[in-house]
Amino acid sequence: MPTKKKSTEKPKKRKRPDKPLEHNVLIKRRRVSAKGKSENISLPLLDVSMKGIKGTRIHQEEGRLRVYGEVNVNGFDRRRRHEEIPVSRLTAKDIDRKLLRATIKGHLPAGVPTTFKPKRARKTHTLRAEKGKDVDKGGTIFDTDNRYLFDDRSFPWRTTGKVRTSGQWGSGTTIGPRHVLTASHVINWTGGSGGGVSWVSFSPGYFDGNGPWGEIAATRVIYWLQAPGSLTDQQTAFDYVVLIMEDRIGEIVGYPGYRTYDDDWDGGNYWQSIGYPGELSSGERPAFQGGGSISSVQNFSFSSQSGSVLGHFNDFTPGQSGGPAWGWWSGEPWPRVVGVGSTIGSTAVQSPTGSTIGDNEYGGGSALSALISWARTNYP
Repeated sequence: MPTKKKSTEKPKKRKRPDKPLEHNVLIKRRRVSAKGKSENISLPLLDVSMKGIKGTRIHQEEGRLRVYGEVNVNGFDRRRRHEEIPVSRLTAKDIDRKLLRATIKGHLPAGVPTTFKPKRARKTHTLRAEKGKDVDKGGTIFDTDNRYLFDDRSFPWRTTGKVRTSGQWGSGTTIGPRHVLTASHVINWTGGSGGGVSWVSFSPGYFDGNGPWGEIAATRVIYWLQAPGSLTDQQTAFDYVVLIMEDRIGEIVGYPGYRTYDDDWDGGNYWQSIGYPGELSSGERPAFQGGGSISSVQNFSFSSQSGSVLGHFNDFTPGQSGGPAWGWWSGEPWPRVVGVGSTIGSTAVQSPTGSTIGDNEYGGGSALSALISWARTNYP
């Protein structure tokens, strides 16, 4: 048999991706003043079903709006806030390879300033704490908790918000003009693989019962997998959905971009995460953590797509599911999401183990890029 000639060509080195900015460098950046003139958008202040309610009347006085209806001793009939929402389950045949991108641009609206870490919220409890040895302190964190609650309407913090579904809540962020990114397991799946879901809404900038831009209803859910409450690694790798919203809220609050995670960034203190943890403020205030790192990447395949489990030991508790993990790159006016808050590895506070044992996890990968691209292309 003839022998193969040895190649004299040197193997090509993989081009290393640009690294995000280290968090301690990022937060030294000065606030970027607003540029241009902001635009207004018409959003619903109230969206409730009045079907079957008699004697309705609207009363407006001293800046308050009230809607009245006749009610008997049994109260109003229980009604769904919205009809069942249709879903779109993607498969390999839905994806046009020409549309796939490792990076997707964000949007900074005119007239909005940019800051690189959010402003701390005022404390809720003003009474002076008792002193002494026998004083009990509440809380579930037994080690350093680097999160803090914030209240900030500058960009990009205004793009994050509370996702509400039937029976629970989660976190999310705008990811397009009328698109919101959250976790699949936050959704109340009711109709099986081909059916719809119960109502879903998103309130950007939600803080203490107030959404500055109202509560926007979702009209469709786009996904790869329906994820339950407890997830396998493959389900975690695809634990994200894009909500198509009734109003173009992303145009007014802005939205971050997206970049497919690369393991070259493992261990770097780049990432900021946002969500609505239940134990810090009963899910009523958003929490921020900066300087987080991702320690491991595991890739899984589904419908010819590659999803990633991004393991980390950043602070992550119930209610933060669906919230973004994003980083900033030099010269770009918006952050880029690399993962979506998914699973909690352990309820016990612990130090990084150097492995995937007990870690918390984001869902990400090129499948997330494909999902966002498809949603923005087919529902512009």
